Amino acid sequence: MARRGRPAVIPHRGGAREVPENTWTAVEHVARLGLEWMETDLRATADGVVVLAHDEDLLRAAGDPRRIQEVMWAELADLDAGDRRGFVRLSDALAHHPELCFNVDLKESEVVQPALQAVRDADALGRTRFVSFSARRLAMLRRQEPRATTALGVADVMGLMLLSEAAVPLPHTRWGWTRGRVDAVQVPPAYRGVPVVTRRFVAAAHTEGLEVHVWDVNTPEEMHRMAALNVDAIMTDVPTLATKELSGPPRPETAVAAGRPCRP
Repeated sequence: MARRGRPAVIPHRGGAREVPENTWTAVEHVARLGLEWMETDLRATADGVVVLAHDEDLLRAAGDPRRIQEVMWAELADLDAGDRRGFVRLSDALAHHPELCFNVDLKESEVVQPALQAVRDADALGRTRFVSFSARRLAMLRRQEPRATTALGVADVMGLMLLSEAAVPLPHTRWGWTRGRVDAVQVPPAYRGVPVVTRRFVAAAHTEGLEVHVWDVNTPEEMHRMAALNVDAIMTDVPTLATKELSGPPRPETAVAAGRPCRP
């Protein structure tokens, strides 16, 4: 549940404007800042190894046009992920940084099962949140692991927006989620010019026991505006700046959370 304080800072892809995204350098950057959560993306190699990567192919990160699904892990491990080091396996990130919690975006259906298994093997269900734009992927994961923590799916976000404006309770059985498995709603400040994050939206989410995480918030003005709306966390490409801007005593009108406790 939300507690009084400041929004938590969740580095988007580890802080994509400060360090090469989704790399070992990014993971270490989050740890060095002393932040609890890191947002990242997951894809699977040809042999089913889960790696931190946003794009479908390797062109932007490694100058290689092949899709990650076409490359074996043994080869991908030796490619430059953007920081002159190899790509990061999810299992290694979990093992090397037990102090970190990971907000992982399932970028493809093929990564759902191996990602879940990697988290199980690391005994890290308690410090992992699974998210996706695909309701199908989230439904697949929830069926396989009822204990997994997830964010609200896109269809349910739309429902929450409508219901927040109508000021009526959210019908959980209709939307197909339970409080135990869903702890957050993750949204942009606006979508196609239509405001998403409003006081009513935040209040409705809090009433349903959901934290509100907003992406991507990269300017001081937007950081303070989101804080004034009582959001629980901001996802940002500039976590060093965000940490500085949101430090110090909270303003009286700000009632926000610092993210759900995730450590076992």
